[in-house]
Amino acid sequence: MTTAPTPRSSDARWQALTDAMGRYADGDSAAFEAVYAELAPLVLHHLRRWVGPQRAEDLLQRTFLKVHRARDRYRRGAPVGPWVLSIARHVAIDDMRRRGRAREDLTREGALPEPAPGGGPPLAERFEVIEAVRAAVDGLPDSQRTVVAMHKLEERPFREVARSLGIKEGAARIRAHRAYGRLRAALAPFQPAPRPA
Repeated sequence: MTTAPTPRSSDARWQALTDAMGRYADGDSAAFEAVYAELAPLVLHHLRRWVGPQRAEDLLQRTFLKVHRARDRYRRGAPVGPWVLSIARHVAIDDMRRRGRAREDLTREGALPEPAPGGGPPLAERFEVIEAVRAAVDGLPDSQRTVVAMHKLEERPFREVARSLGIKEGAARIRAHRAYGRLRAALAPFQPAPRPA
């Protein structure tokens, strides 16, 4: 039976990951194993949510290939999880775009039936929402974007986020609250219309 990590052991784990990514960026290829072992389950979890289980494994490998190619652009000491998840998100968006175009081509040629009404929003609309979310998150101040990434994407509690950033937990919560307010305002056009009473 495993026990949940204590805040201190969790902090040590994230620090070890940051150190490993720094060594890997500096050319220590053995450090990649530590980065992959720590982040692959987290990245796979998000990819499954974004693209479904069939595509997630393939896109996981593609994500870490891009991490490998971009390792010299990693900013030493920065949180590794949000950086890798940002790469994974772009990989997922690119894959959905490619598959969306292929589906439109096949539909035009009559090889696939048109989607049934009520089968979810059209692919183009989903891309528009994804791009709007990406732009809104990218438009946040660095301090707010980092807190949101650590809290939402890495699923770390505010206590851990605050400790990792060297700030008080209340300050981390305030940054997140302000960030979510900005995101709500930026994404207001994409909110579903209220149902009539």
